[in-house]
Amino acid sequence: MNLMDQIMRLLAPQSTLGFIVRLGVWLGFVTVANIAFATFFGGGAYYSLWFYLAHSIVVGGPIITFFFIITMFQLRLQRKLWHLSRMDGLTGLNNRNTFFDLAAKARTRENTGVLMMLDADRFKAINDTYGHQAGDKCLQAIAAKLRENIRQDDVLGRLGGEEFAIYLRDAAPETAQSIGTRLTQPIKVMTEAHGELTVTLSIGAVMAQPAIPIDTLLGRADAALYYAKQNGRALFVNWTPSLQKKALRAHA
Repeated sequence: MNLMDQIMRLLAPQSTLGFIVRLGVWLGFVTVANIAFATFFGGGAYYSLWFYLAHSIVVGGPIITFFFIITMFQLRLQRKLWHLSRMDGLTGLNNRNTFFDLAAKARTRENTGVLMMLDADRFKAINDTYGHQAGDKCLQAIAAKLRENIRQDDVLGRLGGEEFAIYLRDAAPETAQSIGTRLTQPIKVMTEAHGELTVTLSIGAVMAQPAIPIDTLLGRADAALYYAKQNGRALFVNWTPSLQKKALRAHA
């Protein structure tokens, strides 16, 4: 907790009694400030414009400053809450809702793109063997690897669990293939308890034509991902209609 948070916790009433105590303190402060000001600057100055200006600064200034601080703190807290509502806490990537929101906006600006779904291979075995802390380290390492390999304007997010997604804005199939191939290379993860671990990604990709709904694209990318999982893992697979039929038969 930083200094500002500590100050706000001290000033914010936690009960009716706390409110009464703080109100009394502020009323006391204003009363003392008025008495002190009248004592040192009283007399004929009561009829002076400068008296009222100085009175406003000396008595009202601290109160106005306090409420400015409160307002700034509330704005900062709102920004922090907004950020937390849109980001994944573990990896710092966009969360599921934010990813699809940003991908939808990107699709309105470009004619085409590529939607990629990525899944960590044998991730359950990592959690079961080395523990969830090691699993979290793997997810963070994956997130870092994804950030390093996408372009500045691409959209990246964690859909949940060990599943991630990338929307490559205005990308050709060759660009997606190049990025996807790099991302299937083993990712090294350093853990305190177990040393160096290795995790790989399976990837399914689909060209995102403007007329095709995002849910349909997601289903196609998932079918390509399923094919990559069933054929050795650590693969990049582009969707084709035949893959969709194979995925439907496998899930039937």
